[in-house]
Amino acid sequence: MITIPDNIDSKYRFVILSALRARQIQAGSTPLLKEPRHKATQVAQKEILQGLVKFRIPDRDGDEQEEEQAE
Repeated sequence: MITIPDNIDSKYRFVILSALRARQIQAGSTPLLKEPRHKATQVAQKEILQGLVKFRIPDRDGDEQEEEQAE
């Protein structure tokens, strides 16, 4: 089972972020990890878990709150 990082508030958001990143990889974006044998979804999940992907979570007022990832 995958442990969700502290900066992601739910497992559903983790799935959505992973799906969005996997679509980027499938569309030709360069993966941030060099794992050629893994599917785009697995690479996307590993990138998010390692903090390599930056994302924004909108707050309830509609404003976007940027999550800073440590590199």
